[in-house]
Formats: sequence, C-alpha cells, structure tokens
Amino acid sequence: MKLTLYLITDDRYFKDRDLFETVEQALQGGITAVQYRFKNKDTRQMYEDLLRLREITRRYGADLVVNDRPDLALAVEADGVHVGKEDLPPEAVRKVVGDKLYIGYTANSLEEVRRAQDLPVDYIGFGSVYPTTTKEDYKLVGLDALAEAVKISGKPIVAIGGIMPYRVPDVLRTGCRNVAMSSGILGFADVKKAVLEVKRAYQETMKQLMLLGRL
Repeated sequence: MKLTLYLITDDRYFKDRDLFETVEQALQGGITAVQYRFKNKDTRQMYEDLLRLREITRRYGADLVVNDRPDLALAVEADGVHVGKEDLPPEAVRKVVGDKLYIGYTANSLEEVRRAQDLPVDYIGFGSVYPTTTKEDYKLVGLDALAEAVKISGKPIVAIGGIMPYRVPDVLRTGCRNVAMSSGILGFADVKKAVLEVKRAYQETMKQLMLLGRL
C-alpha cells in the first residue's frame, strides 16, 4: 500500500477541468495513491474513467483505489477498494475481492477504530481531522483523537478531512504517516504546485521529527 500522499477525487472539482490531466498533474507532484470517488456518474462512465486512471497511475507507480465499488476495482485491476459504514460490509467485500485488493475502511470515532481491528480491512481512514467542505454530515475528531487512533490501531491510519498543505506538519506530529486530501489539493488552480507544497511540508516535518528522536 502506498498511502503516504493520498488524493481523493470529488465531483465538485471536475466541473470545469479534465479528470485525467488533473490527476496526472497531482501524480507529477508526488501523489502516491489516488482514490476514485464520484457520486454522479453511471457505472459505465466510472468503468471507462477507471481504465484510463489505471493506465496513468501505473505509469507513475502509484496505487489506484476505488470508492464503494469492489466490482469496478476488480474489473480494472485496481490496487484497493475503500468502503464506509453504509457500503457493503468489509466481510462481504473480502469475499468478493479475496486477496487481490487491499481494503480501506472509514472510522469516525476511536470506538470505530477499535472495532475495525477485528474487520478484514488493511487500513483505516480516520476523520474528519479538521472541518471540511467535502462532506456535509462529517464528524469532527481532531488531532488528539488522531494521535490516539494511531496508538491503538494495529492497522495503518490515514488522516482525512480538511487537511490543507499548511496543516500537514500538525498531522504528522500525531504519529500518523498517511495523509488523504481532496480540497487541499483539488481546491487549488495549480494542482501540481499544491502537491509539491504538501510533499515539501511532509519531508521537512519528518526530518524535524527524526532530529528530535520522535520517529
């Protein structure tokens, strides 16, 4: 799993820009994984999008993760599938995908992180760390809860929700090493530059933590 710098697509940011050009710019900046998440497309369109994204992500050595749809993830030979509490349960997803894909799961509380330890999932997306505009019904967890989630989880935690480039250092100081972003990258006109800022903040903070003996 290559979850370090994790881009999540969102319908609202692709009304006036090309999906494939934008994702490629993000990959050029250093994104390590792309999650395809669209709510307003039919299955055929999503399949065709994913075929092209699979080709692009492979070219850059990045992971492709499909939101909600294990069938599409398998069909395009993606790396992973991500499901939430209203989607197909992880146990059922595992029956569908076997060991061909890794499975990500959303948790919005420390109790959900604890319960997820017994689920057949490979990583946990935890948030919302900050207020976010991507989801209307989000639950705010904050940095302290993120730090605790990292401590209690035997599975990798991916921080998500309202993370902007300037917030990356605070996220890393909790002990979390994987950062998922949507508006923090796609909300900028220059997507590649935004990712480069995130990458720079990530690398500089990791160096600081290493010098402080906190790695």
